[in-house]
Amino acid sequence: MQREPTHPGIFLEEDYLKPLGLSHATMAKLLGIEEATLEAFIHKELSVSKELAMRLEHLFNTEWEFWMNTQRTYDRWIENQMH
Repeated sequence: MQREPTHPGIFLEEDYLKPLGLSHATMAKLLGIEEATLEAFIHKELSVSKELAMRLEHLFNTEWEFWMNTQRTYDRWIENQMH
């Protein structure tokens, strides 16, 4: 059995929020989203949307495709666990 791939919300928290010392409230404000939305994303309750991926690209100078591909990989893994 393959290990669970990392959800993009986990990448956001572990690779950006924690190292930069940013709170959820500050990050939500920087992204122009509600804090509850950000928290749901970080807790794997929401998938990254193209709009959010583009906001992350702009804020962190990443490729929006990275966020979308990470989500796609995670979603495929979840789907395979159901079969």
